[in-house]
Amino acid sequence: MIISCKESDKDKIYEYIGRDYGKCLYIFIDLKKYPLDGDVFKAWIQYRDDDICAVITEYYGGFQIYSKDLDLDAREAAEFFKENGADKIFGAEELIDKLKAYFPDFEQELGIVGQLGTLTDEYYEDAYSAPLEELPEIVSIVAEDEGIGKPYGYDSLFTQFSERKQNDFGRNYILRDPENDNRIICHAGTYAELPELAVIGGVISAPEYRGKGYSKGTLAALCKELRDEGKDVFSFFYIPSATRMHYGVGFEKVCNWAKIMK
Repeated sequence: MIISCKESDKDKIYEYIGRDYGKCLYIFIDLKKYPLDGDVFKAWIQYRDDDICAVITEYYGGFQIYSKDLDLDAREAAEFFKENGADKIFGAEELIDKLKAYFPDFEQELGIVGQLGTLTDEYYEDAYSAPLEELPEIVSIVAEDEGIGKPYGYDSLFTQFSERKQNDFGRNYILRDPENDNRIICHAGTYAELPELAVIGGVISAPEYRGKGYSKGTLAALCKELRDEGKDVFSFFYIPSATRMHYGVGFEKVCNWAKIMK
């Protein structure tokens, strides 16, 4: 049975997730950030008898699912997604594996969720958290990257970065080249932050600086600041080079991650 959640149900979900939020980061973050009585964010609980067996959330058309013991009713969940017009479903790979047979026309993308363990001491001390007025230059670089920024476009990225920064929900770490007009070498940001955790995103170097370790050193500098603030630090990575970089900084795998999309 899948039941729509009210604001009063949040504590029940937090208790169910516990410290396992590394496997459902954006479910946990969105629950903390958004009310359940608005139009932006919605949540549902799936019950087996009287026990929770899964949590489902929806944010701007993207659906996420979490099941602590992988004991969800997959058929019922699939029917729910179809009834609600879901064309993007995210979750731990072993959980998505239970659903994907019901969506034969969907494509799957696999990645890794990592959590920072022992941080490397190889970080750039000149990397810094950029102020709001430097965002146009930052967004120009990120928006040109095929895999990270181009699908969103400059205007959308600028709005996202600005809102995160102004709401203390994200920051943008950069490294500059003093010998080349002080231009930005690379960027590493946080795409979501709470007092207890942060999620890394947008790690990218300008094309002419790639392959020289700048991204790794800038990412490490950002991670050091977040770790010094007492946050658990997480990141999603999808390609081998990003995996090597994150493991080199000190990230360890939490779980394999998957998304299926129409």
